[in-house]
Amino acid sequence: MQDLIESEIRRRRIFNTVATLLTLTLTVFLMLSFVKEQLPAASDKTAPVAEKHPYFAAYTLPAEEQWALEYRQVAQQAGGSEPPGPKPFSTKWVKNTAYHLIMGEQALRMNELPAAQTHLEAAIDAFPSITGVRHYLGEVYLKRQYFEKAVEQLKKAQEEEPSIEVLNNLGVAYIGIEEYGQAEALLKQVVRQKPDLAGCYKNLAFLYQKAGRTNDAVLSFEKYFSLVPKDVPLIQNYVAYLTAAGRTPDAIAFLERIESSSDPLAVNLLLARTAAQHADTGRAVHALRDAARFLSPRQTIAEMHDATFDKIAHTEPFEALLYQLELAEVSLSTNLNTKGTSKN
Repeated sequence: MQDLIESEIRRRRIFNTVATLLTLTLTVFLMLSFVKEQLPAASDKTAPVAEKHPYFAAYTLPAEEQWALEYRQVAQQAGGSEPPGPKPFSTKWVKNTAYHLIMGEQALRMNELPAAQTHLEAAIDAFPSITGVRHYLGEVYLKRQYFEKAVEQLKKAQEEEPSIEVLNNLGVAYIGIEEYGQAEALLKQVVRQKPDLAGCYKNLAFLYQKAGRTNDAVLSFEKYFSLVPKDVPLIQNYVAYLTAAGRTPDAIAFLERIESSSDPLAVNLLLARTAAQHADTGRAVHALRDAARFLSPRQTIAEMHDATFDKIAHTEPFEALLYQLELAEVSLSTNLNTKGTSKN
């Protein structure tokens, strides 16, 4: 029995020694392999840099389009195998184009405009006669403010398959290159076909604003706000435009009309500032009282200390409102402190 135990101990020692040696050998081999892979990249400064391709995770694609990811490697290999220009109708280039089309549309949906442009240009470069793609590329150019390129692609897209969306975008692209006559004709055509397309009225308003046609701009802005009354950033821009054009009373009247259908707090604060700059104390104070319904006394007081109220800051109605708000703030603070003391 003792001999068996000693034999088992010797066997285990030999096994452990061999296992340790194998582990060390494998570790050294892996380390040498890693160093060998890294050394050329660090020492060879002339080594070509791999081209970067726009990448989108599989989960970002709609389920029915994820099959295109299988063509990624084909597309990347095909991309550098031949010079730019039309490609032969083959399996390789059909897969390449399908990949770029789907990834380009996905990039556009995600607002990744440079990637969208890269993909869509690659698809059209491979097959220039392909249809149904140029309106996407035109939209990308438009968003990137490449207006001349946008006009070129959108005109072709409209010839291939006319649509209201393309026509509207083409009108905007013509505004970008200051072809106001062409832009107006196209946008009016859109309005005739689809009178409830709010964005087209906004585009017309910008067109007339750029062309110096203030009355036409006002009509288009008003029509847009009748359809989209809660676009507060554009309301602010429109009021500033009217004020700069010397039409502050029109701006005040507009804000009074839209207050009930828009954002009451934002509109009333804007109305108060606009009226104050026009030295219309009555309207400014009335708008501040309406705005105070949505603010605490302290918040309203902070708004009233804005420099835009300097013209009316020493008038009796303004000072009376400020005094009332200060009393309300003191009363509120006192009540809160009293409640806190009673709890203690």
